[in-house]
Amino acid sequence: MEQKIILLILFSIFKLGYLMERPYSIDAIFDEKSFTLVFQSHRSYPTRLIMYQNETTPRYEMAPNYFDCSLVIDGNRRYCTFHSDEPLSRLWGSVHSKICVREVSSPIEECPFSISEFYRFPKPTNLKYNKKPKTSGGDIVITGNYLRIRGGPNLLQNTNNPFVIKGNFSDPSFDCNNITVTIPPGSGNFAFSFDEDSWSSRFPFSYESPKISSTVSDSLKHILTINGDNFFTDKKLVEVSINGVNQPNFNISVNHTQIQVNNFSMPDPGPMSVYIMVNEVSMERNFIHCFPAIITSISSVSNYLGGIVTINGEKLSSTLNSSFIPSITIGNKQCTLIKSTTTELECKLDPNEYGGTHLKVDVNFSGCNSTSPNGVSFSYNAPTLSSGSYSNGIVTLIGTRFGKNRESFIQLHSNGINGYINIDQFKILPDEKSLTFKLPLLRCSTFNINFIRSNMTSNTISISASLLINVINRPNLSNGSLNIELYYMDCPISSSSQPSITVGNSSATQCSTPSLQYSNSSFYVTTCSTPYGTGINKQFIFQLNSETVSDEYSYAPPNIENRKFSKGQYNITFYGNNFGNSISYIKVYFNGNDISSEILTLTNNQLTIKTLNSYENGPINITVNGNNMESLFNLKFPPVIYGIINKDNKTIACGGFITVSGKNLLSNGDEFKVKVLANNKNTTIIVQNENMLIVRAESKESPLFVSILIGDDLGPNAILTYLEPKITVISTIKNKKDGISITIGGVCFSGFINASLAVSSENVSLSCNLQYSISPKLSSNETDFTNSSDFILCHSNSFVNETSGVLYLQLSSTPFHYDVKIEETQTSISPSPSPSIGKTSKLSGGQLQVLQLVVLLLLVLSSVM
Repeated sequence: MEQKIILLILFSIFKLGYLMERPYSIDAIFDEKSFTLVFQSHRSYPTRLIMYQNETTPRYEMAPNYFDCSLVIDGNRRYCTFHSDEPLSRLWGSVHSKICVREVSSPIEECPFSISEFYRFPKPTNLKYNKKPKTSGGDIVITGNYLRIRGGPNLLQNTNNPFVIKGNFSDPSFDCNNITVTIPPGSGNFAFSFDEDSWSSRFPFSYESPKISSTVSDSLKHILTINGDNFFTDKKLVEVSINGVNQPNFNISVNHTQIQVNNFSMPDPGPMSVYIMVNEVSMERNFIHCFPAIITSISSVSNYLGGIVTINGEKLSSTLNSSFIPSITIGNKQCTLIKSTTTELECKLDPNEYGGTHLKVDVNFSGCNSTSPNGVSFSYNAPTLSSGSYSNGIVTLIGTRFGKNRESFIQLHSNGINGYINIDQFKILPDEKSLTFKLPLLRCSTFNINFIRSNMTSNTISISASLLINVINRPNLSNGSLNIELYYMDCPISSSSQPSITVGNSSATQCSTPSLQYSNSSFYVTTCSTPYGTGINKQFIFQLNSETVSDEYSYAPPNIENRKFSKGQYNITFYGNNFGNSISYIKVYFNGNDISSEILTLTNNQLTIKTLNSYENGPINITVNGNNMESLFNLKFPPVIYGIINKDNKTIACGGFITVSGKNLLSNGDEFKVKVLANNKNTTIIVQNENMLIVRAESKESPLFVSILIGDDLGPNAILTYLEPKITVISTIKNKKDGISITIGGVCFSGFINASLAVSSENVSLSCNLQYSISPKLSSNETDFTNSSDFILCHSNSFVNETSGVLYLQLSSTPFHYDVKIEETQTSISPSPSPSIGKTSKLSGGQLQVLQLVVLLLLVLSSVM
């Protein structure tokens, strides 16, 4: 034990006196994901890193790491590859971080060396900057590899104060290969280092170049204002030149963004280059400023003659460059240069049909355009008005320069106009000194006129028009009121402005005080009473103040509202308006024929005429003293029944059809509606026109009492008897194992049916069904059923072992019996003298309906004949 203690003490003493050799890397191999340090194989080499936040504080939260130095190539080179669970983008620390090493001949690991002692180590690579910083400072983003292995946590070293790196380095998600750096305000070029030892690896950089976004010159004050960015704040670091001439008299009026150059001397107009350099950082490209020509006044010419236009101002000609010849545009027309000096331009302007006022003038030197300022513009010579007159609705204007173009219009305004009225329809005489137009309807007599051509407005003149009236209604024959529109009145209206009206030889009557129907109406309205009268074109005189106007009006036309027939239809009374009270003034036309002689009574609202047997439906027209109805009245007469026209007026076909003859049978309304009753029951209308009505009785009872009603009045009546049933064809009896069946065709089958088949051995009862106009299904060699409208289908479930028999039928009260054969082959017995034997075809549903209607109509016609 004592020996061990002695050895340990000796070992400790030996160790304390031992000096570890500093590892010396001869090369470094690295990419984005790994790095390897190369050492001489006989020298000491690293084993791991211990990251320090600062000089004294290690970073214990970092993942373990180690160097794998087992690879030795050619016996003299050792490759030490770094391994760590921590991403390389997270490997950051100060230059005080430690590196642990060992020597080749010793297993002992020592950590006495700082990372800054490495001769070679991965340095920042693939550096990229999202932008350069503005002179006003700001954040930039730097990306690359190995940005923070040997640097402090939040600073980038530079020659002045360190730059601050944003973010929380203790956050495991922080990416040291993508950092945001805050650059303080500054200018010019600089260099920075990602290491705390700023001299180990320096990276040159600079602030953004100065930029010019716009320039504004005040030629009167000789001030050029330059707007842009990155001009910094220290004038001593800034240089400004115009067209290569240094401009020492300037100041930075707004830090970083505006420079004001004072007292610049540029006698020539046109493009000039503006150049700025800030602390040896130049503009990336020059900025061209257009020093404008100054326009102070412009002369005028006639648009139809053209002429010489004189433009006065400053910098209107180049003294330094004779090739700078100005281009002059007035409105949208080119003005050809005649001569130029620095203070005056003369150019030739061609005639312009459309003219114009307040047109901009542009003077352009080599792409640098100068536009006349506000208040300085060009106008063609304006039109003038000297006088005007009004007669019969036409206004005549006298003046000058009315022109011929379509850009002209006349503007009216007065007390009777809300705003202005523009008139673009007028006629200019060839001398262009007079024009005429139709005056629109105005409510006031006095109005002002301007003539406007291509935005050039003439002087204003005043014109008065004489009173104009317009009758807007037709008064009734008695107690009528006449409404009159008034135009061109003396405005404003007073209570004493009350007009009067005189009709024919009658005395004058007062009218109402004119008033506006609506606040924006273009006319006044007055109401005047009219005397009793009839007819059209009645002359009257209208007087308002000192003005008198003659006009005419017509009374309201007659009109019919309804009519009524007297009992027995002997007279017709028409009810309406404006018939008058004099039979001598009224004319009545029916179907174009004058029936005035048939007038029985007349009042202003009622007219009665005698009914003649010759009258047919048609229009009624009434004329009162030459005043025609505006719309005719269509007169329809009540129905007239001539009688029931079934055969002998006694029989009715088995289909139940009843035929009524007459006229006006299509009269509408319940007043004259025709109704046919059979045994006091309603019938169904089959056919109806003006002269014939065919109905079908639903009752099959015979006899049949038929009565006709016209509205509430009872018309003709008759007693009809149904025709007797008739059998026309019997099909072959089908004798099968499941029974027998037979089809019987004929007409007028109705009521009770009883049938049986008698054979030698027995009497077989048959069950029968009646079907109207339904064709039985027959084979090709069976009897034709085309002469039948009704069919009886009979069958029995009994099998008959016979070949002949007797068929008994009882149709209501009519008995039938026929000898029939019962065979396997299809045969038939026809009770008619000449039965039709042939092929029976199958009919569709639509064909069966057509066949039924044809048969029924044939029966009706046969009953009528």
